[in-house]
Amino acid sequence: MSAFLGEKSILLVEDSTLVRFSSRRILEENGYIVEEAADGIEAMDKVRNRKEPFDLVIVDIHLPGMDGLSFLEKLKNLPSYRHIPVMMFTVDTNVSLVKRAIDLGAVDYLSKPFTPEELIRRVGKLIGAVPREKEDPLEILHSTLRKEINRAKRGNQQFSLVLAKREEEPGGTMEKIEKTARILQRHLREIDIVLVINNRTVAAVLPLTDKKGTETVQQKILTWLSGKWAFGAAVYPDNGCEPEELFNYARNSLSGSDPVSLPEINK
Repeated sequence: MSAFLGEKSILLVEDSTLVRFSSRRILEENGYIVEEAADGIEAMDKVRNRKEPFDLVIVDIHLPGMDGLSFLEKLKNLPSYRHIPVMMFTVDTNVSLVKRAIDLGAVDYLSKPFTPEELIRRVGKLIGAVPREKEDPLEILHSTLRKEINRAKRGNQQFSLVLAKREEEPGGTMEKIEKTARILQRHLREIDIVLVINNRTVAAVLPLTDKKGTETVQQKILTWLSGKWAFGAAVYPDNGCEPEELFNYARNSLSGSDPVSLPEINK
């Protein structure tokens, strides 16, 4: 249904800001294009104003105003959405609610809370995975920063980028740093994202985090990881409003080197 080959678009209708935020991030990290709505009325506006139908609609059953079942019923009355898959989010497994959703046209439901792996597995089963070439870590970081900047602008919020570099380990391997990244991801919040940059450096993108929160995270990292670490950090928008500006600020505070663009870190 999407305009470009390989693109798969999803409308996410969820009133919980945290669930909406984390779900959108999980989906976007796996290559899906996501639009979001906080209630059924906003969702219907997005559906009607869109030229091409979404490939998948994910709806929370319990929504303010127009609830998820009412939205589903209206959606399935639109000819262009008659055969578009709809998955329901629910905090319970009330048999009558689930049966009603299926009768109205839903094809799957997912109980909250759920894991990122479960969400991606269910979505992939309904509309398939997005084919993706192997990306350079710095390209992924650039894309992640761009998405966070766009979100922060919409909500007039802050976020931070932290670079952590392991010192005095000439024999560092990708296997070791990937293990480090997994440890960090387990300790940080679900909405935080950790990326491996090279065999000694990891990056952490921390939404809704100011300078003080960033400093606290750096101190915690020292208790989570072994070895000696150096840190560089940048806070949006105080230290930059573009991915390259944030990266350069964090990298300069990490090593004191001249500004570079993202793709030059490994040079």
